Amino acid sequence: MFIFDLQVSNYRNYAHAAVRLGRGVNLFVGDNAQGKSNLLEAVYLLSTLRSSRASSDADLVRRDILQTEFPVARLTCQVERSAGNLQLEVAVVGRTTDPSHRAGKRVRVNGIAKRASEAVGQLAAVLFTTLDIDIVAGPPLLRRRYLDMMISQVDRGYLRAMQKYARVLVQRNGLLKRIQEGAAAATELAFWDQELAHAGGIIMHARAEALGQLILQTGIHMERLTDGQESVGLTYKPALGGLDEADCPIDDTEWTARTLRAFHDLRRREISAGTTLVGPHRDDIVIEINGMAAGGFASRAQQRTAALSLRLAEAAYLRRALGDDPVVLLDDVLSELDVRRRRGVLDYVDNFQQTLVTTAEPDRVRDIMTKAAGRFMVRGGTLTPFEGG
Repeated sequence: MFIFDLQVSNYRNYAHAAVRLGRGVNLFVGDNAQGKSNLLEAVYLLSTLRSSRASSDADLVRRDILQTEFPVARLTCQVERSAGNLQLEVAVVGRTTDPSHRAGKRVRVNGIAKRASEAVGQLAAVLFTTLDIDIVAGPPLLRRRYLDMMISQVDRGYLRAMQKYARVLVQRNGLLKRIQEGAAAATELAFWDQELAHAGGIIMHARAEALGQLILQTGIHMERLTDGQESVGLTYKPALGGLDEADCPIDDTEWTARTLRAFHDLRRREISAGTTLVGPHRDDIVIEINGMAAGGFASRAQQRTAALSLRLAEAAYLRRALGDDPVVLLDDVLSELDVRRRRGVLDYVDNFQQTLVTTAEPDRVRDIMTKAAGRFMVRGGTLTPFEGG
């Protein structure tokens, strides 16, 4: 699939911008803080309905209109794909003083209003950023997010399970707190245990299945980018309180049963803590480079290459699951790589229908300048043709 038309209005630092994109590589050149990353974030938002950077929807609306009566950012794209062309539109409504205006996102597919679970993944995208190193070196939350964003694009049942899990987790944690304070009975947990374990079982099973597909591809890319000098290993660590972690259940029903057993075994500890101690909200992926923990023993260069390998494996996963190419988004990552790794990344993504690349250093990417289908200068939230050679 590929995007042939992209428009943004009142989004980040853009009052309005429209760009026609071509198949192959599209290059966006500009100094830092001019809006290059905002464009790629917009494409990723159209794909996943989640920002890659913002902590709230209000951060996405252009500052100049935040205090107006109805602050709205709009993103629209036209997509060609094997399943049929489509138009996607996302409206991001900022905070408003009018109680009839509800903040949040509205989405339309071919002009028809859709729920988030129906719209996510209609456009598939994989986003590479300089912060990807934190997937390897950062906290477990970022590794869970990596899996969640990837799987949600191909499995709507997974997204619905995550939404339900988040709602039930809040209810169960509130009940645990009330039991701790003597305001509720432990027997009241039975219903919420079942609800949380069922949604959690779906999530953990899907994560284990997806990671099983990523392991081989990530290893292949790591070896290719390092000329066989480095290897990477991935191990799923479900948070089941030490219960059967080494034995991967065969389906979501078995994951649910093991989660319920973990709830039973840890009942006193959870009541004492006033919070849920097991479940996918505490999962992790153990990443090893050359047999050593990547977060504690690998160099920054090794961690960066492992993160690149994970993203390249993600692109392959999306292609295989969808039967169509995702749009590849490279946000200023090429300038950080040496010539060999840069060439390795470009050689691989060249197999995909469309790649959007941003850079503040056009001299570092001259090898793709001449073959780019589109070249654009980004300056202060405006787009013009890039005439550099």
